[in-house]
Amino acid sequence: MRHYFLLIIKKTVYMTLTKSKQRKDYLRWRLVLTTLLVMVGMMTVSAQTQTVKGVVTSAADGEPLIGATVMVKETKVGTVTDFDGNFVTKAAKGQTLVISYIGYETKNIKYTGQATVNVALETDASTLDEVVVVGYGVMKRSDITGSVVSVGEKDIKKSVITSVDQALQGRAAGVQVTQNSGSPGGGISVAIRGVNSLNGNEPLYVVDGVAIDGQTNGNSSALSSINPSDIVSMEVLKDASATAIYGSRASNGVVLITTKKGQAGKPTISYEGYYAVQKIPNKLETMNLREYAVMYNERARTLGWGDRQEFADPTVLGNGTDWQGELFRSAPMHNHQLSVSGGNDAGQYLISGGYLSQDGIAVGSNFKRFSARVNADTKIGKWLQIGVQSSFSRTEKNNTIDDANVIELALRQLPEMPAKNPDGSWGYQEVNQLGTYYSNPLADAMTRENYDKGLQLMINGFANVNICKGLSLRMEYGGNYSYGNNYYFQPELTLGQYKQTSKGSRTSSNSTYWSFKQYMTYMNTFAKKHSVNIMIGHEAQESKWENLGASRAGFLFNTVHDLSVGDEDTAKNSSAQGTSSIESYYGRLNYAFDERYLITATLRADGSSTFGSDKRWGWFPSVALAWRFKQESFLKDIGWLSNGKLRFGWGLVGNQNAGAYAYGATMASVATAYGTGFFPKNFANSKLQWEQTKSWNVGLDLSFFNNRIEFIFDAYLKNTDNLLMQAALPTYISGVIASPWVNTGAMRNKGFEFTLNTVNISNKNFEWTSGITFSLNRNEVTKLYTESTGIQGNINGLTYTYTTVGEPVAQFYGYQVIGMFEKEDDFYQKDINGDYLLDAQGNKKIVALPENKEVNETTGIWYGDYIYKDLNGDDVIDEQDRTFIGNPEPKFTFGINNNFRWKGFDLNLFITGSVGNKVFNYLAQQQSSPMSYWVTLKSVCNYARYDLIDPDGERTLANMQMTNPGASTYRIDQSNNNENARMSNIFVENGSYMRVKNLSIGYTFPKKWMRKVGIENLRVYFNVQNLWTITGYKGYDPEVGSYNQNVLLRGVDYARYPSQRIYTFGLNLNI
Repeated sequence: MRHYFLLIIKKTVYMTLTKSKQRKDYLRWRLVLTTLLVMVGMMTVSAQTQTVKGVVTSAADGEPLIGATVMVKETKVGTVTDFDGNFVTKAAKGQTLVISYIGYETKNIKYTGQATVNVALETDASTLDEVVVVGYGVMKRSDITGSVVSVGEKDIKKSVITSVDQALQGRAAGVQVTQNSGSPGGGISVAIRGVNSLNGNEPLYVVDGVAIDGQTNGNSSALSSINPSDIVSMEVLKDASATAIYGSRASNGVVLITTKKGQAGKPTISYEGYYAVQKIPNKLETMNLREYAVMYNERARTLGWGDRQEFADPTVLGNGTDWQGELFRSAPMHNHQLSVSGGNDAGQYLISGGYLSQDGIAVGSNFKRFSARVNADTKIGKWLQIGVQSSFSRTEKNNTIDDANVIELALRQLPEMPAKNPDGSWGYQEVNQLGTYYSNPLADAMTRENYDKGLQLMINGFANVNICKGLSLRMEYGGNYSYGNNYYFQPELTLGQYKQTSKGSRTSSNSTYWSFKQYMTYMNTFAKKHSVNIMIGHEAQESKWENLGASRAGFLFNTVHDLSVGDEDTAKNSSAQGTSSIESYYGRLNYAFDERYLITATLRADGSSTFGSDKRWGWFPSVALAWRFKQESFLKDIGWLSNGKLRFGWGLVGNQNAGAYAYGATMASVATAYGTGFFPKNFANSKLQWEQTKSWNVGLDLSFFNNRIEFIFDAYLKNTDNLLMQAALPTYISGVIASPWVNTGAMRNKGFEFTLNTVNISNKNFEWTSGITFSLNRNEVTKLYTESTGIQGNINGLTYTYTTVGEPVAQFYGYQVIGMFEKEDDFYQKDINGDYLLDAQGNKKIVALPENKEVNETTGIWYGDYIYKDLNGDDVIDEQDRTFIGNPEPKFTFGINNNFRWKGFDLNLFITGSVGNKVFNYLAQQQSSPMSYWVTLKSVCNYARYDLIDPDGERTLANMQMTNPGASTYRIDQSNNNENARMSNIFVENGSYMRVKNLSIGYTFPKKWMRKVGIENLRVYFNVQNLWTITGYKGYDPEVGSYNQNVLLRGVDYARYPSQRIYTFGLNLNI
């Protein structure tokens, strides 16, 4: 009817206009026509549509959703919600309102004529279409065939971290993160699926396309210059099918780090800041002055030290100096981050700046970092997008603790010595009869200078060219440029009898890394069921580095540290430089049929300057298959199963970490009577070749009940061959010429891991989600270049670990203590029935004793000595009886994460743990001897004591026994006949632990309150890190990483700087 009426009007007007020839009439009739049409339209619409008002909120917390889309499905007419979630639109009865918002499930509502429609959207629990960063591109999570785990921005923000790699601990299955040092800016060890190489085990980090080697070979973190607040996601590529695209640098796994970028919309200003107080979680039990005086008097009578008048009555003494209390302190830390972001459809930007200042819990240590970041991109027409991702950081790290073993010195120094004298001068030891004197630990920490200053610039420029539909080209040119200076100074000190000469050094270094890569991607779907994604590319990389060092001693003044003030006769200098390069060609094919059957194949060829011309190129293929069985017709209608995918992958990756031009020999100079001479600095090895790892992976992804339960399981096997390592040379050559790089053997890692994520409760006011990760790995060395060869892990010439075929890498190596001589019966050998073994003369056989020793109180083995196991049965304890006494590799690790939300409050409880790992307690070994003048651990007070059974009898074996069975340590023996402090399982402890890693509570203020004062979002929180640890380990901290990131020295607690407990108050603000 409406259309018929309009047609009549239109025809009448037309006929009238044809009769009128005047323009004035024409305009008048056009106005009349327009008015009539509008009136008719309004009457018609008003008869069929109504005004609909409402509010769109989040079902999770009731907060209004800004910018949610409300559209009438039939007419495509739509609107968006305002700052309070309100909307106004028009709809007719029977039509469908479609309400959608990013991150929420779309809701369809049949309109029945009511004036108000309020909508609460549920959070979209599905993550199948989440975009995940992979090597040289991105993929939907549902299309991934390899083993990849993601750690997002929310996970990073739940902990107070100063280095990005710390956020991986316990949150990524298959990834073991341990802290090598608790010092500010201290080192981290990250192992992905076990120990994969003898020559460094850290993964490759790729930050916005720029590669960073995780290996620092020192007490620092490769990522300490990167601000964690800039990170939006981290993807850990674990199996070879995912990492092979990175070829020669991927054998230890790859961590892809993506930083934040701007979003289209109005400019957003964000501030994140916190203030924290750090404390040492626990101290070791040491003797106070009274206890030390009692201990001294006991030992003096046995060892003949002589009486000390001041110790005649220990009860009148005070506590003396608590050296741990002097050294450790409550330390502040504060962090600030300010960012501005925004843009439009044509381009986005993000500019941020951050500042971190952290004082260490030990005096003489601190870390500062200033960072800035600019990420921007813009579209130049429909076919070209260009952008840049850049960051700058300046760091300053001061640490006088680790370099001088100040913690060990503090536990060696006696409580009788003051830290400072009443006049403010440094305390020192009085003259003692031993003639041995140590420095003042507090003076060492506060008067030495040892700090590093660094500058780092990372930049990656890119261009995306859309050639045609589905075909694009991406070009990237990026680099990492770093500059560093180390300053060291030791002042001249005279502290009583202790004298220290002055010395200083300066080291300057710089390094550059650049890469230029170009890769083309083609994506298309054929016949609605066949999807392909093909990528081919080329990359060239080059690294250069150089350093210059100088040192002098005998400075004229302690206040002037310039090297020119030192004695020129002591001047030394050194310099070094190197370069390396890689050229690569690579490609990847992804194919999916009907979103059910997936295949990924990659191939990379790397040419490295590390190897000779005939060994230079390495080829690294991989293939992975996946079956999304949930998409099968017989499972599609099963509602409780949300997702099901079975994965299988195989790949080959490489390692070329052997130094620049490792196949050849470099030259060294030496001064001679005839001038400067040159000689080979190292042995060459032209046959050196790639270290290669073949990896198999089987995985299963399941989710149930609309993704409220997610289970991810992976099992793997990795075989590494041609292990790269520097060969061991005979001692008569060592120090003259460097060892050659060799391919030393092979090893195997196998294990499994799983992740379980659950949404336990989720409603408008309360939500509880949980996450569990579990990782198990078994390592075995399968081949060395000779079957009898072993590899030692040494510190200062002492062997702590040993690696041989058929065993895990780098186990602790020493003697097995099977008891202590407490009674006469312990000195004789017995059979399995407990009967004595007799010699040829019918006498009881003495247990195995150290070579050339006998049972004797003064010149041999006696009560209170340790009993060592005679492994080869020759009745002599010697080096042939050394064996493996502990494995630093845990049997398994786990993480448990719980998140609670009630209205505006949120609570996070994060627990990590490690089970079965062993730790060598170096401090316990050094502090075990009751004969030492310098022991202060309280456990030594319970040293082994023995006495006569019959006071009137003779001091014979039969008439004596220990008076304190179960003593903490061995007897006083001035001649040290049994060498009770030798490397043994007594000092290898169980390092298993469970730790409340993070506990935080926060409150987000209601948005409707905040918007009244111009604030988009405001959250305040309180956080405690390392709140509580359950462990049997007797040292400072059972979480012991690798000594200087050395794979062969894992789990050695070499007076390690303790991790801190951190109490933090912070806020997040968006405007």
